[in-house]
Amino acid sequence: MPVAKSFNYFPGRCCHSSAVHWGRFAAEFVRECAPPLSGRADTLNTPIHRNVIKLDKKLAIARRNQDLGGAVLGVNNTHFAVLDHKRNIWWFDLPVPRLQVGQYEWLHLLLHTPETDQLLHLKVTTVFMRDHMEGLEVRNADKRKPTVSLELSADKDSFLKDMRPKGSNLSFAGFLQK
Repeated sequence: MPVAKSFNYFPGRCCHSSAVHWGRFAAEFVRECAPPLSGRADTLNTPIHRNVIKLDKKLAIARRNQDLGGAVLGVNNTHFAVLDHKRNIWWFDLPVPRLQVGQYEWLHLLLHTPETDQLLHLKVTTVFMRDHMEGLEVRNADKRKPTVSLELSADKDSFLKDMRPKGSNLSFAGFLQK
């Protein structure tokens, strides 16, 4: 690592313009010392550019309804998840009462990938969910608000499969809407 040169805080007499001296010192210090200390000379003045599109549940529902040409999706029958790029999954907690007979015929899962702004739509029957309940992970089963926890993979070899450790790798790819 290069040795930083020694700096005089305020060369000469300190006067009413000490703020000017301090500003020069700070600018020179950052320019010459901070990059060697951080090990990355280009990071201090380089803005972080991320091509990430922020989308929340309401906007995702509105966007998908516009694609479908009507108000098909609503806040009660639709669940939304953003891709976790570290684990490459979409994670959902679906309330078990919504899967019961007489509640909803369909569950709509919206899966957003911020880097590409891709919005996938899965239209899953509640009958399918009830029939495969033993292969899914149910959290808080004996509590007041039980949920089915899904971790849907974005990997090519296991695309839209539930990857929960206690799950049975159930595939949801057949429910993908165009």
